[in-house]
Amino acid sequence: MRNLNSLFTICLLFAFAALYAQPEAGMPSVPGKCYAKCQIVDQYETVTEKVLVKEASTKVAVSPATYETVSERVLTKEAGTALTASSATFETVSEQKLAAEASTTLSVIPAKFETMSERVLTKEAPRAMVGTYSNGSMGEVGTLTTSPARFETVSEQILAKEAYTVLRVVPAVFETVTEQKLVQEASTRIATVPAEYETITEQVLTKEAYTTLSVVPAVYETVSEQVLAKAAYSTIRTVPAVYETVTETVLAQEAGTRIERIPAEFETISETIQTAAASTRWERRKADKNCLSADPEDCLVWCLVEVPAQSRTFTKQVRKACAAGYTASGDDCIRTIEVPARNETRSYQKLVTPATSVKSDVPAVYKTRTYRKLVTPATTRTTEVPAVYGTRSYQKIVKPASTVTTEIPARYETVSMQKLVTPATTRVEEVPAVYTTRTFQKLVTPASASIVPCGATSVLAVNFETGSAQLTSSSTAEINRVKAMLMEKTGVTAQLVGHTDNVGSAALNKSLSERRAQAVYQALVDAGVPASRLGYAGMGADQPVATNATANGRSQNRRTEMVTSGDTGGGDCNTYGNRSYQKLVSPASTTTNEIPAKYETYSYQKLVSDASVSSTDIAAQYSDRSYKKLAAAASTSVTETPAQYNNITKRNLVTAGGFTKWEEVVCNSDVDANLYRSIQQALSDKGYNIGAAGVDGSWGAASKAALVKFQRDNGLPIGNMNIETLKALGVRK
Repeated sequence: MRNLNSLFTICLLFAFAALYAQPEAGMPSVPGKCYAKCQIVDQYETVTEKVLVKEASTKVAVSPATYETVSERVLTKEAGTALTASSATFETVSEQKLAAEASTTLSVIPAKFETMSERVLTKEAPRAMVGTYSNGSMGEVGTLTTSPARFETVSEQILAKEAYTVLRVVPAVFETVTEQKLVQEASTRIATVPAEYETITEQVLTKEAYTTLSVVPAVYETVSEQVLAKAAYSTIRTVPAVYETVTETVLAQEAGTRIERIPAEFETISETIQTAAASTRWERRKADKNCLSADPEDCLVWCLVEVPAQSRTFTKQVRKACAAGYTASGDDCIRTIEVPARNETRSYQKLVTPATSVKSDVPAVYKTRTYRKLVTPATTRTTEVPAVYGTRSYQKIVKPASTVTTEIPARYETVSMQKLVTPATTRVEEVPAVYTTRTFQKLVTPASASIVPCGATSVLAVNFETGSAQLTSSSTAEINRVKAMLMEKTGVTAQLVGHTDNVGSAALNKSLSERRAQAVYQALVDAGVPASRLGYAGMGADQPVATNATANGRSQNRRTEMVTSGDTGGGDCNTYGNRSYQKLVSPASTTTNEIPAKYETYSYQKLVSDASVSSTDIAAQYSDRSYKKLAAAASTSVTETPAQYNNITKRNLVTAGGFTKWEEVVCNSDVDANLYRSIQQALSDKGYNIGAAGVDGSWGAASKAALVKFQRDNGLPIGNMNIETLKALGVRK
């Protein structure tokens, strides 16, 4: 039946109504208003009824048999005699014995030193030439810095292809002409040759000579002797009485009955109840691609789809019969079981042999006592400790810094152009000549060198983005440190010099190093350092400090240096360091300490009274024995258990929906962004999701879905922007 209904599913195609543009019979015809058939949702009513899950029953409570305890006094051990042995008693006798003779000890007081510091030369100031040597004399003292040549980029239009004519039938013939064009004019590059140093090593005093005293301890010999530790005595050992165990059987519990109860067994039976009858609903499908109407709403296809009936399965418990030998009693099965009488075994101790005693003699105990006897008193031994010298090295200048000028030849590039050989024939079309822009580097300022008087060069801890002159945030602390130093020392000027590794072309590395130096320059100016005290330059890969063959070396070569000049807070360009050595204040000495003789307390055990034995009578022992006597037999009691029910909710169809009603809708001419915006605002105020865009006057999928959900929730016509829905939203068209 289901497959048969699927074959006759009704699909409503409204495109035909738009195609013929004729009103349907029964359609309202009020001038100025628009109408459409809207989907009406099925109306249901909810009905709740009770369904029996478990029938009423009774519960049996078993009261077991009760017993009362009967007690009687019985013998557990016969009377006898116990012997108590009294051990021998001793008193401790103490006396003083020599343990170590009197002696003396020597304490060494070590020599005292004080640390002396002095300022020594570690590196001579570098010397740089101003111009060339003259009469064998050197130029002023300082470091040499170079200013690289500066270029400007010159662009010009050059002929790339001559004008010619093009024929549609026979094309023109060209030949390629090649010529050399200047790219960069010749220039010179000045490279700095650093000063050379030699290491001078000399012996300097680090600690004066002194003497040490070591203690030679006193020598003792060990003397041993035998001394009494414990006097002879006797012991008495008691032999306890011997008993035998006598066993007999006695009643522990009288015979009786007990009721055994087991829960009844139930089986689960399932039952299915229909909660909602089968129905149909309209579903909007994809628009007909052959529809000829200009309005997309006329091309929608609606299909009538079957909704199967809904049901709910619940279970209930049905009792099974009791097992063989059991009787049904309420929700339980019971049976009576005879409980036989229970006996237990009782044991008691019977005297066989009374207690006796045995006396034994214990000889005296001696121990060896050892003490130390002085043989040789303590003395001292003097040791001479020579002075300590260390090696001190400093840098002595051998050859001052200088410059090397390198001629850089002009660079040319090969430019090719198309030259007309044979003009085209037939229909002629004029083709204009083609020009291209050629860029080359033109020398503006040649390289030069200048003296940085009494300055210092340091590598700044600044970092840049890869392949860029953009400073990273980690460079802020270093910029602030340099700014603080320059603001404190107002007479210092600084030149910022950028360096790169040799990866890439020389021109790119030169440009990158200069731009990076300029970035540090600009950061310091922005931080408040006067621009008149700063300068910048880029060296590219021309001044490496490590090999470019390894990643670590290239990392060291990528650096930004700061070369300072002017007031460095000194006035002497040499480099000095602090040297410390130990100077003797007082030599080692000794003090003598008197050690008195030592005595130890020597104790031994002296017999006061010998061991003895005493006799004590032991009375017979009794115990209370209990056994259980039946007081009341087992019984049962019955409790009523009410039946159990479950609530089942059903949905009954009251009114079937469909496309059976004409509704007034908003005409297309009245639909605008303001109306969309009013509907979106009303839906949002009522808690419906209109999408991330919000109230924007654009009618998208989220807004349509929110409107349909509102219509379904409120039983309104679905599928159009009808007047009834607008009234429910409080929106005026």
